[in-house]
Amino acid sequence: METLFNAVYNCIYELGLFTEKIFGGFFKKIGKFLKKIFQFNKKPFSSKAFLKRTLAVILVIAVIGGGAFALYASSNKTTAVTLEIDNEIVGYATSQTEADLAEAEAIKLMGSTGSKTIKNNSVRVDAHNIKSVPALAETLVDKLSDGLTLVNEIYIDDSLLCAVTDPQGARDAIDEALSLARKVYPDSTVSFAEKITMKTAYYAPANEKLFSISQLKAALKKPGTLTVLHTECEENVTYTDFETVEIQTNTLFVGDTRVRREGQNGTEYAVNLVTYKDNKKVMSEPLMSVSLNDPVSQIIERGIRAQSLSMGSYTVYQTTGIFCWPVVNLYTVTSPYGHRSLGYHRGIDISGANASGSLVVAGASGTVTEAGWSTGGYGNYVIINHGNGVETLYAHMLDNSLMVSAGDVVQKGQTIGRVGNTGYSFGAHLHFEVRINGNRLNPAPYLGLE
Repeated sequence: METLFNAVYNCIYELGLFTEKIFGGFFKKIGKFLKKIFQFNKKPFSSKAFLKRTLAVILVIAVIGGGAFALYASSNKTTAVTLEIDNEIVGYATSQTEADLAEAEAIKLMGSTGSKTIKNNSVRVDAHNIKSVPALAETLVDKLSDGLTLVNEIYIDDSLLCAVTDPQGARDAIDEALSLARKVYPDSTVSFAEKITMKTAYYAPANEKLFSISQLKAALKKPGTLTVLHTECEENVTYTDFETVEIQTNTLFVGDTRVRREGQNGTEYAVNLVTYKDNKKVMSEPLMSVSLNDPVSQIIERGIRAQSLSMGSYTVYQTTGIFCWPVVNLYTVTSPYGHRSLGYHRGIDISGANASGSLVVAGASGTVTEAGWSTGGYGNYVIINHGNGVETLYAHMLDNSLMVSAGDVVQKGQTIGRVGNTGYSFGAHLHFEVRINGNRLNPAPYLGLE
């Protein structure tokens, strides 16, 4: 540390000696010059000679001082660009770019420069005379705004509403409009959906956009000017629908149902933060929710027990499907629907012991559309239309056993013929088909077999 201190001290000392040599020599020469001027010879004192020599000293001092001042003044000057109006310099900018920016800012504030032109020239001036762009723009406005009024423009979002000369009065009018909205929605947080901003500008007194404060208040109340946003907490109790569950039971006949347990809707209490634009809901955020009651499923029992259908002299077996069993006392399916050695089977064959002559009955109520002999291998057959595109076909019945004709209306379980062996058949049986919209489907599900 001591070594560093000594090094710094020596540097300063050497610098002082160097400076003393320069300026000491300069002042010695000045002193010799003055001594020579004022060196009087041995002649008697002369006031005239003394005056001449004094004037010479003053002249030398003035020249040296003037030169020093000129050097000093020149060292503090810098290049600048003038802003001139009517040949009067109103300010200096550091560059042409900043001069243009100041002019543009003034035009933005005023709308234009009117009939006056701003000129620019490059000069050298003292640095302290140069102003910033905002200060220059303000100076230009002061020089150009003769006959114009400083106003505050009021923008709703980006749209100009009007201008006023009283900015505080404008703020009070806006606050008053907000206070009126709060009175309409006293329990809400209230604001305006639009952004309201104020900008300074210069207007001619006759500008149609220049409003009084009373005119501004009227404009703010005009429908469509401002949209009130109000946010509030809303409490709701919502209901959750219960589910219905079906279970099968053989304690009930097919088609019968009963309610084992009544269903109950669930209830939920919720609090939401809801925001409205005027009276239109635009947003809802959940704050909390509590389940008050969980929903209770309803249980329905549906019967699957087959029920016999008494037709007087005979009884028809009621299946769990939509059709009753189409043959009385024959329950064996000898050939199901689908592929077999003789080709694809489009129905089912029903037979059993002593099958020939057994009663064939209508699977459901409907209208007979065809009844007679088939040239396509069905033998004696009947087709019944049950509506909604559903048809059933009964084939291979005994000769002279058909008990219905085309156009007859039959009831479920009504006798339509007897089991036979006619047409393309190998043994007494009933060929039974189900057709939906003309398509022959597997009859098993419709008879409760699957």
